[in-house]
Amino acid sequence: MATYSTDIDHNLVERVEHFISAADADSLLKLIDEMRPADAADLIEHLDPEERLFIFKLLEPQDAGEVLIEMESPAQDLLLRDLDDHTISEIVQELDSDDAADLVGDLPEDRARNILETLEDDVSDELAKLLPYPEDSAGGIMALEFIAVRAGFTVQDAIDSIRQRREEVENVYFIWVVDDFDRLVGVVSLKDLVLEPPDCKISDIMNTEVISVHARTDQEEVARLVTKYDLVSIPVVDDYHRLVGRITHDDIIDVIEEEVDEDISRMAGVMPQEIAEESSLKISRARLPWLIAGVFGGILAAGVIHQFETSLERIIALSFFFPVIMAMGGNTGTQAATVVVRGLATGDITMFAIHRRLLMELRVALINGIICGVLVGSIVALWLADAQLGTVVALAACLIVLNSAFIGSAVPFALKKFNIDPALATGPFVTTSNDILGLLIYLGLVSLYLGVGPR
Repeated sequence: MATYSTDIDHNLVERVEHFISAADADSLLKLIDEMRPADAADLIEHLDPEERLFIFKLLEPQDAGEVLIEMESPAQDLLLRDLDDHTISEIVQELDSDDAADLVGDLPEDRARNILETLEDDVSDELAKLLPYPEDSAGGIMALEFIAVRAGFTVQDAIDSIRQRREEVENVYFIWVVDDFDRLVGVVSLKDLVLEPPDCKISDIMNTEVISVHARTDQEEVARLVTKYDLVSIPVVDDYHRLVGRITHDDIIDVIEEEVDEDISRMAGVMPQEIAEESSLKISRARLPWLIAGVFGGILAAGVIHQFETSLERIIALSFFFPVIMAMGGNTGTQAATVVVRGLATGDITMFAIHRRLLMELRVALINGIICGVLVGSIVALWLADAQLGTVVALAACLIVLNSAFIGSAVPFALKKFNIDPALATGPFVTTSNDILGLLIYLGLVSLYLGVGPR
């Protein structure tokens, strides 16, 4: 049995570059043919744009299409820009409808129009059905290749339909059942078709409890349903409940990866696909707003410190613990926010469970706050030989952890309530508010202990 590695060997890249520089097309094609499309795509992404173009000009349209759809967005976009319209048209002809729509949909509007005009009528008609849907909707990721039969058909009729369309429809898991108006009414598994007599009616063996999605359902909700009910494919219907397409598990895996990548990137203040992005200006433009927001947040925090200058002059060693206090608050807030944002994205946490989640986070924060507070307070007491001041710092640390946990878990819910993507705005909001409020709590309690008010 063959084994495969997810890492591209440096020597392999050098071999490919040698074949290209020597214009050894035969050796290069032989090497690519021995690789799976995903591995070939990974390899090609490690090459320069000119080298990628050289390889794609050698590949047959079907092979080129299988590799192209596996490539990451920035590298794929650059390659599409360099390929001529005729080559792209030949590639699109060989792709499944959903992959073809994704490819054409990413092209500039005028170029996409030119390519659509060169396609065969059946392919052009399919794309015309898919392209109007938003790319992050069920219609945007569905495929038009599926097998549907009437409820009055026999098992043998259904098997014959599969045989007739075996080249067109890959990975058949279920047979969808429709009525005379193409409305979805049931589903039959391949297992049932194999086990039941050939003359058995589909209406007698079909399952009428079909989980389906509307074509305009957000892809994140589609992924949640597929994950919740352990589906390998899900039918897509229109406003009249007519069957218009299907979404298979491989597309759902791509959606989950895309959504996770997007959420993590937004929480960190970076752009999705940044690892594969080759434009320094694009990366800088995506990161800069959050860095600037952090600068203003830092200025506000500096203003808070300035207001308690008198307290710091009394005991300068208090400033030594700023990093400790800030880190405790920041880490606690980030932990709580990450759990809630992820839970909201996957559906594991709902808006109906706000109070339960907040209480859970506060209970955890209280335990962690007491432990961390005692630790920091003990160090302060020993360092400054002042047990009372150590107690005050311990109380401040506990309150800061509680405050950070509340903000980190409450902010995503609040943003979700106002239809703002929690993954986009939670990180900067939580970080800045924790820094400012954490300093206020810390310096405020210490100032009260010292009997010194803010300036």
